[in-house]
Amino acid sequence: MMRQKGFTLIELLTTLGVATILLSVAIPGMQEFKRNSAQTGGVNELVSGMRIARNTAITTNTRVTVCASDSGSACQAVGWEKGWIAFVDRDADRTLDADETIFRAGGGDDNLTIKSSQFGNTFVFRPNGRVMGASVAQNSGQFTVCDDRGAAHAKAIMIEFSGRPKFVHDPSGSGLTLTCN
Repeated sequence: MMRQKGFTLIELLTTLGVATILLSVAIPGMQEFKRNSAQTGGVNELVSGMRIARNTAITTNTRVTVCASDSGSACQAVGWEKGWIAFVDRDADRTLDADETIFRAGGGDDNLTIKSSQFGNTFVFRPNGRVMGASVAQNSGQFTVCDDRGAAHAKAIMIEFSGRPKFVHDPSGSGLTLTCN
């Protein structure tokens, strides 16, 4: 007598039931992971661009402007999440001129909101590495990065007095209150 190889209907249904339960638990966690990854990627891209802009200002002994830009070719009054550019600003007018070249660009994630009340749509790294917002006295500030989950999941980028940008891993532990509008 030959034995047949395979699964019984009960074994197959049990396996499908266990797989369904595992997937129903895993899929929401995967969506949260995807959102966290996208938000962290946006933060890392902006912090990396800020660090390169600061280093360029120091090494070239010139001002470097970083500004919001959705076109990638000029400073514009848009949110930082639309995109940004960095360029050596030879005449210190915070405007990209024909003789100035963009050396770094980034952004373009409509699922994020990136705002800064201190820096608005532009800021400048001076040759000493310190940042300057709307005035010379404005030497530090923060950016808040939000997604559709709101302030509970917001992240912060701090630009210290020295001009060094850093990602704040636990905003609530640092005394920051982040708001998403």
